[in-house]
Amino acid sequence: MKPWARKAIKFKISLTKQILLAILLGSFLGVLLGPLCSVFEPIGKAFIMFIQMVILLYIPSSIIHGLGSTRPTVARTLLKKGWIFFLFIWLIVLSTVYLLNLLFPRINILFSGTGAHSSFEANFLNYLVPENPVYDLVNNIVPAIAIFAIIIGIAVMHLTHKEPLISLLERVNSTMEQILKGITIVSPIGIFAIFANFAGKIQFHELYKLNFYIIPMIVIALVLSFWLLPALVISCTPLKFREVIRDIRSSCFLAFVIGSPSIAIPFLYKTVNKHAEQFDIKDKELHNTAQMIVPITYTFTQVGNLFILFFIMFLSYYFSSQLEGFAQTLIGFMSIIMSFGGPELAINSISFLTSTLGFPDTAMDIYDNASIITQNFQILISVASMVTFVTLLLLAYYKRLSFNASLFFRHFFTFFLLLTISVFATKYLLQEHRPEANPSANLTIQTDYPIASSAKVYKIGEKLPPDIHSRRSDIGTLERIYATNTLYVGYHPTLPPFSYFNSQGELVGYNITFAYKLAHDMGVHLVFIPFLYENLGIDLRSNSIDIAMSPILLADAKAGSLNFPHYYLSTPNVLIVSRMRKEEFRNFQDLKKNPYLTIGVIGFYQEVLDRILPKAQAVPVEHIEHINHLLTTGKIDAVFWTKEQGIEYCRSHPDYVVMDYGSQAGNSFLAYPVKYDAFAFIFFLNRWMTIQENIGFSKEQYQYWMLGQPPQKKEPRWSLMRNVFHLIK
Repeated sequence: MKPWARKAIKFKISLTKQILLAILLGSFLGVLLGPLCSVFEPIGKAFIMFIQMVILLYIPSSIIHGLGSTRPTVARTLLKKGWIFFLFIWLIVLSTVYLLNLLFPRINILFSGTGAHSSFEANFLNYLVPENPVYDLVNNIVPAIAIFAIIIGIAVMHLTHKEPLISLLERVNSTMEQILKGITIVSPIGIFAIFANFAGKIQFHELYKLNFYIIPMIVIALVLSFWLLPALVISCTPLKFREVIRDIRSSCFLAFVIGSPSIAIPFLYKTVNKHAEQFDIKDKELHNTAQMIVPITYTFTQVGNLFILFFIMFLSYYFSSQLEGFAQTLIGFMSIIMSFGGPELAINSISFLTSTLGFPDTAMDIYDNASIITQNFQILISVASMVTFVTLLLLAYYKRLSFNASLFFRHFFTFFLLLTISVFATKYLLQEHRPEANPSANLTIQTDYPIASSAKVYKIGEKLPPDIHSRRSDIGTLERIYATNTLYVGYHPTLPPFSYFNSQGELVGYNITFAYKLAHDMGVHLVFIPFLYENLGIDLRSNSIDIAMSPILLADAKAGSLNFPHYYLSTPNVLIVSRMRKEEFRNFQDLKKNPYLTIGVIGFYQEVLDRILPKAQAVPVEHIEHINHLLTTGKIDAVFWTKEQGIEYCRSHPDYVVMDYGSQAGNSFLAYPVKYDAFAFIFFLNRWMTIQENIGFSKEQYQYWMLGQPPQKKEPRWSLMRNVFHLIK
């Protein structure tokens, strides 16, 4: 052998060291180049896609082969031996998630009435049952694929002349396993690309806002993976703790690093073969048994995905929306079902649950930001649970278990005792960090427009400009705005979060921000004039104001003096009720039949109320300050309003809650009214609002005023190349 060949062999680096080196080099390059490392993103994605390409075919072929090649008695024995471990592992994680839920303070404002989630139950079977297996394969719906494969596998199990099919499936499985081994060999390249892109784009300040979710997730993932699940194995088998940790570490390492549990499948087979040799298991059907155990384990024991439920609970706290009763039970059950399969499917599950439960669209943005960190820890728990289940089921089937009750109870009692103490202690210590009762009081206009400092704001009772009632009416509204170089905006002073005065006495709100933006884009001065709903038509007709920018219904009963551009917001109709009486208002159908209900309405909502609750008696509420008195004295039973305004009111008045009935109560459409014949101005406003929607301004302002998420300037992530060496801008 030549000398250079001997040196090459001598300095050959193991795969583990190659992976660690790839992590270090990729992370360093990400810190050095920052966002420039996005060029590596396609390589990392392609690496993951190659793994998924193999797994998507490997799961059904392995399950069909494993079930089809075995005898019905073997399958029944495996089911009898394995169901208790399967159930127990799920119960461990589920109980942990529900205990972690106690961390979140109970500051719920939004409650769901009947009908709020009408699509929730209807979509359940469509999501799970393999009605169209081809569609499930194309869309990577792993639970449906696995269930389809189990059905086919059971059918093949009972066939008589099945050897040709079994032989074909075995060759397919062997081919897939060879491909997975090849992918493992080149994994350092994919890992390098993944970590370079990750380190180059991660924004830690965005993750900091989610630490209430991320930190418990990371801690519990480590504890479950490296303490409780190994404790279950050593309590039920002769294995030592160190041996189990070694199995989990070797199986989890690559899967955790690249963010895909699929790569752990070859390691699961290694675990089966290792323990078969260790416990002297000599069975000619061992290979077929493993072919059945491992794919089913991969599909149905990914308990890390159960943290979907923890994220939904976090959203409930984050958006002050209560999940309770039947909906909460159903969500817990569906989270278990939806967690079957890989973490890629969890994204679909989150999207389905957040939209069905009525969370804002930004919920998916929150998940995307958090999953940069949490998804790898979900995978860690999932792979650890796979190793645990494979080990227990294998040894149970071949009667190699030895249960140690004292060891079992010592570990599990200690874990749940420490977890309970930690949760309640942390909750107690975090009381001072609760969100403010009314954070909107401190919000300000987040713009740097020069018009913001020169705008004139007139309050109710102040003397208005002397020429306000004599403004020219012989020209159109748009022409008059440009002729006078001034935009007169009408506002209502007490309708947060749309238009109101903050704690500093500044006129602020969602609509007010748009007023500043409109004046800035038109290049004119800005004057704010207060209005009352009963005088709005007169103010517009007399040219006292050019446009009203406060929450006003598009379908106004007095539309003869008003005209509207396209609506800017579609918002659910809700009821504000006493927290003590919320159960009385749970069923919307009962409310529709009740002729004794008295409902307070603000502005032009009486017409909408008459259509939705025709038997209820409408009581006009002249000022928002009167709501508490009217509800307390029993003059009204509830207030009919928009969801955003209802939530804002209940933040300041914790004795009241918002009841959301979904589609049964309908939606209201808010728009900016102008003078009836201001057609040119309406045409201009429609185009202008479309632009604001397209550039993201509307979404940004909604997130700020309705959800409390301030707009942020998107700056490139810190990097050595840009911030230290100043080689790039």
